[in-house]
Amino acid sequence: MKSPFLLRIIGLSLLIGLNSCNNNKLIQRAITPQELSTWKTLDKGKTTVIGDELIMEEIEGSDGFFLISPESYIGDLQLNYKIKALSDSSVLIVLFSASDNGASEKLTLPPPETKGSEFWTWRTHLEHYNLTFNNRSHGNKPFFFKNESPNKRGFYQNTKENIVEVGKWYTIEIGKVGNRLWFKLDGNIIFEQEDCKPFPNGHLMFRISGTTGEQVIFAKAAIKDLVISHE
Repeated sequence: MKSPFLLRIIGLSLLIGLNSCNNNKLIQRAITPQELSTWKTLDKGKTTVIGDELIMEEIEGSDGFFLISPESYIGDLQLNYKIKALSDSSVLIVLFSASDNGASEKLTLPPPETKGSEFWTWRTHLEHYNLTFNNRSHGNKPFFFKNESPNKRGFYQNTKENIVEVGKWYTIEIGKVGNRLWFKLDGNIIFEQEDCKPFPNGHLMFRISGTTGEQVIFAKAAIKDLVISHE
């Protein structure tokens, strides 16, 4: 017969084992810059691979430039990567768990002739989480929200100060695990949110945009060390 002390040790060992399994249940996949350059694009822009970095940049006539994952990620998801804004105008945006409205994994892209505010209309009709963490050039502060329809947001958070400078590498972590959502910048939690009805799946989109109007400045940014962890 085992002693109560030994039983406690065995129970603790089993608990640690269960926690370890839970922590490691996501499949980690490193995405090379070469692979990232093959993702779908939307609007006018270009990508260039330089060493271990992927450079995204707008070109003439752009209203922002999207890089879209070829697959839809179901369930828990975590993104880890490094990013650097290379232009004073660069607005840095990540849309994740993005799909057509309703119970769908599909992401329908707008037609090639789409431009200007039509992109915004398309985005508002998608289900997605919108994380915009550098929009200084647009006169705004970082924000994070859940888009459920053109007229409904599940939550909305913002910061009081800007948190990103041009020409500096930042380490990004974005998570959607269970009902918890978070965004970390250089290891510090900037946004954290409980979502009782999280989107079950969707695509990942990186987006950059610059300034338009009288003074047009193209957006440009570098991404490296992207790791996507998913179920």
